[in-house]
Amino acid sequence: MNKEKRIWIALFLALTLMVILSGCSGLPKIAEISIVADPNPVPCSSEDGKWNYTMTISESNGVGVTLISVRFDSYDQADQLYHSQFLYEVDIIDWFKSNYVPAFSMLQPGVVHSGTGKYTIITIEGVDDNENPVEATGRVDYLPQ
Repeated sequence: MNKEKRIWIALFLALTLMVILSGCSGLPKIAEISIVADPNPVPCSSEDGKWNYTMTISESNGVGVTLISVRFDSYDQADQLYHSQFLYEVDIIDWFKSNYVPAFSMLQPGVVHSGTGKYTIITIEGVDDNENPVEATGRVDYLPQ
């Protein structure tokens, strides 16, 4: 009888361990990135007539992201697209000093906008550490001069 108890206890422990560890084998997480401008809306600098702000690109789901492209679409006072600027990996590294956003971390490049725009839509595309494509979009508004 003692031997049967040991077998049942061993089976119970093995089954419990399998149930606990099975929770670790779910689908891989997908990174979540966001874009925030500070300040927003952005006041015009009286010194140079430009709008200066800090853009924060952050990851909040525990998976790092390699940035592939950043697009700035600028719109005029009539809400018409008047200028687009594209940055790809080499440009991103030059400007941001890296094209990788670690898990639960951020990149914070400074941005200087010139022109007569009303707002800019920023779109970032990347691939996370689990090979999932990710994208984020943010809006930056400019206060009149």
